[in-house]
Amino acid sequence: MEKYVYFSIMFFSLIIFFLYIYILYEKTSKIYKNKRIEKYDIKVTPYIDSTLDKIINGQDIDFDILEYIKSQCENKYKRAIIERRLLHSLENFKGDFCKKITELCEYIGIVQYEIDNFKNRNLHQKALASKKLGQFRSKYALEPLLKEIHIKNNDVKYNILLALSKIGEEEAFIKVFENIDASVDLSERSLIEIVDSFEGDKNKIYKRMIDSDNNFSACVFIKSAGNCKDKSLSDTIAKYLFSEDKERRIAAVKAIGNIADVNYLDDIIKLLEDSAWEVRAIAAKVLNNFKNSKILIPLAKSLSDSQWYVRYNAAISILNNKEGIDTISYIFKGEDRFAKDIVISAMENSPNDKLYLYENSEDDKKRQLAAEIKKYIAMRDKELEYEYNDAG
Repeated sequence: MEKYVYFSIMFFSLIIFFLYIYILYEKTSKIYKNKRIEKYDIKVTPYIDSTLDKIINGQDIDFDILEYIKSQCENKYKRAIIERRLLHSLENFKGDFCKKITELCEYIGIVQYEIDNFKNRNLHQKALASKKLGQFRSKYALEPLLKEIHIKNNDVKYNILLALSKIGEEEAFIKVFENIDASVDLSERSLIEIVDSFEGDKNKIYKRMIDSDNNFSACVFIKSAGNCKDKSLSDTIAKYLFSEDKERRIAAVKAIGNIADVNYLDDIIKLLEDSAWEVRAIAAKVLNNFKNSKILIPLAKSLSDSQWYVRYNAAISILNNKEGIDTISYIFKGEDRFAKDIVISAMENSPNDKLYLYENSEDDKKRQLAAEIKKYIAMRDKELEYEYNDAG
């Protein structure tokens, strides 16, 4: 037993010792690396920045300068500095000159360096390399990126897709999304953000993918098209407002609502009576983007919907409409307590507490309505108190 304890102590002592040596080595290496980078930074950064200034101002770069920068990249510390400055320029500046910066990255070998890093089995390094390849926007990276698109690691997959969106090659991007379905581990929101950030011909990818047989990807592109608010896509999207597929209907309603195309306002109003409550809820929500008073009566009917989300979204859309106060006033003169309660809930949860604003408004109509609502709340609370006492 004593021997066992002795060997255990020795074993764990060795582990702690080697761990200490490793930490010491890592810290020393980091200090050394930072000092080397600081040393080279003073010389390399101004040189790279002056070269970038020439590119931005449309000046040609001499062959000797290109060769000099290329030779500097043979030193890993200098290469890290050069890469950092180039990536900073590509991410913070926009213009035709960015293509020249990408060409510079290709010529000096930094793109190839990151392609080699991307082929590494280390998943963290792979994800970082794919992110940088996207920032470089070099089409040289397309083939290696596409080869790894089926990788199971979500971080790497996300960065590959984001890289493809930044590179902006339409056919490659379309091909990838044609093969993505609901089994993908990435969230729909992430995929929509990736499509939103596409830097090629967006109109081309939208028109192709909105009509795709791949229902999952089509919905992603429809929702993304709604985010970009391009009315030229309305007709293409509107074909799916009454699709048999519920997900396409939802995507189409969201998109047309975001675009706020009044040509399809009547269709969205009709969808307040859709068989799927999710579609009704989205229709009620997006009507908030339309200022037309014709939405008010249909929305008022939706305040009695069997689903809470439909009622709540309808109440919000009525409250935010310029002429909605008349509809709310009419509701509180009626007997529909379902509708009254959801309007109160929407008012109480509004960012500026609309009931308080109505109470303190200079508009007589709003003050009268606030008094009527408070009277109803007092009556409702009193009834609840009686019910509670009776139950007790």
